[in-house]
Amino acid sequence: MTEETKGALTTEETKGAVTEEGERAPHTGALVAPLAEAPEQLPEEAWAFPHFLETVLRHPQAFFDALMDEKKAGTFAGRLFLLSSGFLALYGGLMGLFGGWVQAAASLIKLPLLFLATLGICLPSLYIFNLLLGSRLKFLPMLALLLYSVCLTAALSLSLAPVAFFFMISGSSYSFMVLLHVAILALSGFLGLGGMYRGLKALCEKVGGQGTANVFRVWMFLYGIVGAQMGWLMRPFIGAPGLPFQIFRAVEGNFFTAVLQTLVRLFQ
Repeated sequence: MTEETKGALTTEETKGAVTEEGERAPHTGALVAPLAEAPEQLPEEAWAFPHFLETVLRHPQAFFDALMDEKKAGTFAGRLFLLSSGFLALYGGLMGLFGGWVQAAASLIKLPLLFLATLGICLPSLYIFNLLLGSRLKFLPMLALLLYSVCLTAALSLSLAPVAFFFMISGSSYSFMVLLHVAILALSGFLGLGGMYRGLKALCEKVGGQGTANVFRVWMFLYGIVGAQMGWLMRPFIGAPGLPFQIFRAVEGNFFTAVLQTLVRLFQ
């Protein structure tokens, strides 16, 4: 066999080589583009309520993919609502325990209401932005994503509850406890919104409307401002020593000036 014949055979073998994805390349000499990565598939029992939260935390991409099914999105939204309410109630009870059992019972109810009221105020604006930018993301998946953010916030806050409890029984001052709880909720809220942003971006890539993810950065700032002021209006959550129990206090000032005043009192 001549060198020329060998070269021709080698060329034909290369053109007909089997790709890594298991498909035979056409005899064109062109490289075959790899197939798109398939969505992560999980067994149905992974989405059962006892395992639901662990599945969502361990496999966020699978959760985002599942939201494309509107029926699943509605089911997931209900579960996230229940989990968020429960976690926030527990953390609210711990916050109020500093001011006594009555305050703990009140805060157990008020903290979930705070987050859900903020969600209700800000949800319409995000949905309208979503429509105006041409995204085909429907209402139920968007609601599930927002509740996913709240659930992440609630779970992270509750995971830090032992830290807050330790400082509470260590004799920390009222000003310190206020700032500690503000820091825990702010950090948890920031990470929760970060999780939602990743989900929104992933869904926008599937349904179209990339601008929605960019607008969300502005909406996230609005959500934080509304949530902070809503918390100020619904105070007290901790209960100041020396003051009688109150469901709500008089409306005066705002959250940001109150935090600055608390910082000043802490370092005096």
